[in-house]
Amino acid sequence: MEKLDQEIDTMRQEFESQGQKQAHDKWQARVDELQRERERSEAPQPEAAEH
Repeated sequence: MEKLDQEIDTMRQEFESQGQKQAHDKWQARVDELQRERERSEAPQPEAAEH
């Protein structure tokens, strides 16, 4: 019975770490997206320079 408890604990820990990794990946993707957006908005706009 103790072996089963250990297996359940191991599976639970793996599941939690997978969830944390997915959350981190989503967060990192959002940060990258916002950084690209900021770079685009800070870059000089050629149309604006002509006027």
